[in-house]
Amino acid sequence: MRSLLKAGLILAVVGASPAIAQNEGEAPLVSGNNPERSGGNSAGELFFLVEELRAEVQHLRGQLEETSHQVKRLRQQARERYIDLDERLVDLDSRLSDLEESPEKTRSGENTSDSAEESSNSGSSGESTSYRQPDEAEREAYASIQYLIQEEQDYEAAIDEIYSFLEEYPEGDLSVNAYYWLGEVYLSQGKHEQAQQAFTIVTSRHASHRKAPDALFKLAVAHDRAGDGEQARSILDRLGERYPESEAAALGREYRNEMG
Repeated sequence: MRSLLKAGLILAVVGASPAIAQNEGEAPLVSGNNPERSGGNSAGELFFLVEELRAEVQHLRGQLEETSHQVKRLRQQARERYIDLDERLVDLDSRLSDLEESPEKTRSGENTSDSAEESSNSGSSGESTSYRQPDEAEREAYASIQYLIQEEQDYEAAIDEIYSFLEEYPEGDLSVNAYYWLGEVYLSQGKHEQAQQAFTIVTSRHASHRKAPDALFKLAVAHDRAGDGEQARSILDRLGERYPESEAAALGREYRNEMG
């Protein structure tokens, strides 16, 4: 009887062992798979997050470039309007000068040539213009322009600085210089029309300024390079008549001889 009980107990233990072994083996398998699955999901989410951020950065970069182009275009349009306004003022000054001179020409034809010569040499007012002298800040701003042109040769930056200078320090002695150098920069870039506009502002509105002879000479050069040799010759002749003793007039004579 005892032998039968022992045998039954042994069989019961043996029969339960596979189930226990299976349960013990499954526990590590389940606990071992969860970290791998969790780690894989985290890596995938991180990858897609990085890709999403990269796409967003590219989109923002594209928007920034587009905005930069728009700002550049608006700045160029503002420059053109600024020059156009000055040209209109030049034209208005010229018309007013003609209206003022007409009665004098009617009353005294013999003084016409003298009046014209005086007007050419001193501007539309008929007398020498007194220009506002610069303070230290204005001199430093002008020196910055010269550095960009002469040393850095960063002409686009120089153009920006010139326009800012003209807005902050209008109608001064150095502002006339700034217009002249604006013409020089445009001329060096091959932008002949813009150069002509800048030089014309100096020659028409500031004919008594020391830069006027140089501006008139460079105005002729700008017309010549633009293919208008006839107009260039006419301007050079005017240069010799207005400022016969100037260095610019001497350069103008040499230039005209080379043109033929």
